[in-house]
Amino acid sequence: MMLDSFHYNYYLTINSFGFYRKRAGVCFTADMITGVCGKRFNKPHRFKSCTSGNSIVRVVLLSPFLLSTTALLIFLTAIIVGVFTEQEWFHMLEAIGWLIPINFALVNLTPYLSTFVKEKCVYFDREKQKVSFTLDIPHCTERDEFGNCCFDYSEINLRYQRVYTNEYGAMTYAPIISHKDGQKFPKAKITAIVNENGRVPIECLMLFEDIRRFMDKSKPLPESPEYEGFRHLDPVTAEHDKAIGRPASYWSEMSLEQQLEIANKIYEPIYELNEEFPKKPLPEMKEPWKHWKPDGKKGEGEGLKREFLLIAMQLFTAKPM
Repeated sequence: MMLDSFHYNYYLTINSFGFYRKRAGVCFTADMITGVCGKRFNKPHRFKSCTSGNSIVRVVLLSPFLLSTTALLIFLTAIIVGVFTEQEWFHMLEAIGWLIPINFALVNLTPYLSTFVKEKCVYFDREKQKVSFTLDIPHCTERDEFGNCCFDYSEINLRYQRVYTNEYGAMTYAPIISHKDGQKFPKAKITAIVNENGRVPIECLMLFEDIRRFMDKSKPLPESPEYEGFRHLDPVTAEHDKAIGRPASYWSEMSLEQQLEIANKIYEPIYELNEEFPKKPLPEMKEPWKHWKPDGKKGEGEGLKREFLLIAMQLFTAKPM
């Protein structure tokens, strides 16, 4: 399905404002987990990245988690069987005890190792109106400042396609970012990641609207926590914010819970749509500080309960984040 002119104008990306930037539970290398795309340019006012769903970085990050979780389930099963069959099972507790220091090492080593893997992603340059791929693309003649193949934004297609996920015909929708000339540049294509794999294309459409709105230099950056702290670096946005008297740190005064609550409210009109392509676009969110007052918790996360749960998951299953 090709999308060239439709707009939702509604989205919001919550942001922890550095809460997980240097540490996540017992993972002290958490800042490396963003990979090459995130670490090469820490300029969200200029670049927006989309990582491929089949990137090898995801394999590197998930492999220790899957292996450790499998081992834990095997040990727990052996303990349960041992209890009911009166077989020796105490040595399984010792094995689980060994998992804890091993998982601590894996949790901190895995993000570091991911930085050595070339990440498969595409990034959009708002300033220069270019789109770059971290892939090797034959016949590409233009390179960006990072040495990656790039094209004019006008040459890029945003579309989605139906994907069958199993042999029984279960279907989902996948967002595709590719060059319009697929015959000349067949390698200039990635299947991006969306938050949910739904049976309707809404998540794909919201991603594309996010990209289009970000690349529209005639407008300031959208009102979203994603850009808080960087809005003054974009000239159009800085001028706009000054003219309307926008609070400099509006979103960063909120907890993640409040951001998520607001996001759910502004997404309601989208999720309630009965048509994939309504006749007219929804209005864009403007001056949210007139509607929602920050709770003053400054993106502190979800408290000790979440922190303890994350640490437990890391130590017993090697879950990095």
